Amino acid sequence: MSLSSAGFSVNELRLLFGAGVGKNVGHCIGVCTDSRSIRTGELFVALHGEIFDGHNFVEAVIAAGAATAVVERSRMAEFSTELPLISTEDTLTALGNIALFHRNRFDTQILAIAGAAGKTSTKDLVSHVLAHKFNVLKTKKNHNNRVGVPQTLLQLNDSHSIAVIEIGTNEPGEIAELCRIARPTHGLITNIGKEHLEKLIDIDGAEREECSLFDALQASGGTALVNLDDNRLAKYKQLLQSTVTFGTNPAADVRASVAYDEELHPYITLRTAEATAEAVMQTVGRTAAMNAIAAAAAGVAFGMNLDEIASALQTFSPPPANGYGRMVIEQRGGYVLINDCYNANPESVTAALHTLSQYPAYGIRIAVLGDMRELGTHAAAEHDALLEAAAGLSNMVIAIGEEMRRAALRLNLKNICVSTKDDAPRQISALLADGAVLLVKGSRGLALEDIILRLPASV
Repeated sequence: MSLSSAGFSVNELRLLFGAGVGKNVGHCIGVCTDSRSIRTGELFVALHGEIFDGHNFVEAVIAAGAATAVVERSRMAEFSTELPLISTEDTLTALGNIALFHRNRFDTQILAIAGAAGKTSTKDLVSHVLAHKFNVLKTKKNHNNRVGVPQTLLQLNDSHSIAVIEIGTNEPGEIAELCRIARPTHGLITNIGKEHLEKLIDIDGAEREECSLFDALQASGGTALVNLDDNRLAKYKQLLQSTVTFGTNPAADVRASVAYDEELHPYITLRTAEATAEAVMQTVGRTAAMNAIAAAAAGVAFGMNLDEIASALQTFSPPPANGYGRMVIEQRGGYVLINDCYNANPESVTAALHTLSQYPAYGIRIAVLGDMRELGTHAAAEHDALLEAAAGLSNMVIAIGEEMRRAALRLNLKNICVSTKDDAPRQISALLADGAVLLVKGSRGLALEDIILRLPASV
């Protein structure tokens, strides 16, 4: 990926890498991590992962015009000493340090968004609200890891007033490292939930990891946006120096009441100590309403008034499904599809099931549920609990994936059946009729959008 706004002089590279800067290294006009999109004069960072290793493309990118390449010290023997190379211990850490150096060039306010579920949707909504008054840089899609966050920061320029940076985690210490790189001035945690338990161990571990964002803000004097509707987050109101609280809790600085129309579009009344405003959302369901309240808190934190915020909220429409979707509602002839198959954890699936159960239907409600990944030793119990809840919130559950299959067999409930991605479209099609509502939800690795592509366009 090319990141054209961040140039570095040789002296700046020496400040970053010291003696690691080789003799033929010159000024670079930008930073790139993808050998396929290198541009003349850019610095190439040779990252390595499970599939690709950027070190294998170093000679090719330099031949294509790269000014220099950052490589790991242990790999230097593979290259000619005449190549313009920078050596470092770890290229992933180096990418973060390059991004931090660039971030420090600006006084831009940075809002980091973390949480177990809803990060990307909240990030999009927050950015939409703030863009009504400010020039906003935001994370693309869900590029929220140690590669994506630096890539976003390296796009900062003098025109940006605020950057909205999504930060994610799947192991202890990742949020702290992303905060070190981004140096957020503000932070928002959507919720605490059972996520990535394979490495975070339990919900207490998830809380410690996510709230590393609040730790960073406390240390730097930044402002924390605290969700008072989340029991694990609410206590941070008393623990932090600078906060803006939000939620349906009457004690919140930005408090809201929510009603819904027949199709579950939220009608939100926002209140602060000074003002009241109302917004009718184009999004659907309780999660969308909570995201909107969080976005309102962000607007208040950056000095917007409630009328400006409500006006912005009403013009937000969720991005269309790209195969997979995040709570994208689609009317397909006589039935309704709820495409929420981007990803899944216990909190997000439960929220989606409640939307399914509340969505108006005069026919069958069907839940197609795939495995929830990275739950470690909690996987069996969480899949059992989720499927049992699904059986009560829908008329028919179709379980896909090994964990869901085992849970379905253990529960042995009459309205849960086991299927595969290949067989599910046929089974679903046989159930669909006028008035049906269908939810498809599962972890990203299952790519359940493949099922959606094989469903009928109408019934």
